[in-house]
Amino acid sequence: MNQDDLLVIIEKIYQAATDTSLWPVVLQSVADAFGAQDASLSAVSPAAVPWLVAPRTDPAFLQSYGQHYHPLNLFWERMTRVPVGTAVTDRMVLRQETLHASQFYNEWSRPQNYLSVMGATLLVEDQWRFEFVVPGKNAFGPEQIRLYDALAPHLKRAVQLTHRLQSAELDRAYSHGALDSLDRGMLMVDSGARVLFANQAAGKSFNAGLKMVDGVLCGTKPSETASLHLAIADPFNNGGRNEIAISRGPDRAPLTLLVIPLRHHVEWIARHHQAAVVFVNDPEDVADQRHQVLQQQFRLTRAEAALVEEMLKGGDMPEVAARLGIAAATARTHLHRIFRKTGTTRQSELVHLALSPRQDIRRNGGRQGA
Repeated sequence: MNQDDLLVIIEKIYQAATDTSLWPVVLQSVADAFGAQDASLSAVSPAAVPWLVAPRTDPAFLQSYGQHYHPLNLFWERMTRVPVGTAVTDRMVLRQETLHASQFYNEWSRPQNYLSVMGATLLVEDQWRFEFVVPGKNAFGPEQIRLYDALAPHLKRAVQLTHRLQSAELDRAYSHGALDSLDRGMLMVDSGARVLFANQAAGKSFNAGLKMVDGVLCGTKPSETASLHLAIADPFNNGGRNEIAISRGPDRAPLTLLVIPLRHHVEWIARHHQAAVVFVNDPEDVADQRHQVLQQQFRLTRAEAALVEEMLKGGDMPEVAARLGIAAATARTHLHRIFRKTGTTRQSELVHLALSPRQDIRRNGGRQGA
């Protein structure tokens, strides 16, 4: 292969490193350069094949390889004994009679006319071996070994980059999934208050209170927005935790935002120079969750749970009843039923139970139901 053709393949290899969809096209070019029927890249362990790209191999055979034939592959088993980075052919590590008598050769390789093979372990990382293999009809020799030696450093770097990018993407997916499972709103913003990520719970906060203007997180009032942006930017570099109240109009409790500026150690290569995490505390959500827990654990009616919630705001029973729009006698009837269901005897005891963490309420509820 001439130098220009080699450089073209190397360029394609590095393009595939950051775009895995390009690997099949690149491997076909590599197979042609080797005079092989196919070329493959894989991440393997003795028992598993989680990643395997072989564009010209029948998909059904690829599936069967991962599910059954990989541990039976004598060439692969011998190749693992060779130093990482060293290319070998089947004739270099196996007697041909042994290979041709093997189940793998007769049931997997031969039906595809893969009568000869060469390959190498490119690198070993995170307990996985990353393999480069080319199968073909004809025996491989010194010319193909020299071509591999020319491509090997570039294949190794490209596969290593692909592996790390995929691992980072998987970590990101797991992290986002975990954050979306939280029942508390959480947002990640850059130093300019542009929203980089918001979990599902944070979405409810934009119905009233929080706003996004051209992707920038803002409050209801200009003064609130200014305080929020100052806390996010953290100009004094104190890494402080700042609480910002965001109003939501009459008769609604304000949101409370806990802003925690974050720092990283390699600012010159980071996409965002600074970031902050913003936790959203919605007192109405807390009340709703408490309301649901009380109903579920103590079998309170909606009216009874509403009475408990109103009691938490303070005042005597006539005041609580007036706020609910019911008669004081009705409120006292609800209260007595609540005492009986929760096992409490005084209003102070009931309020303490209602304000307990949800897991404590559940435990108390479990005792009552026992």
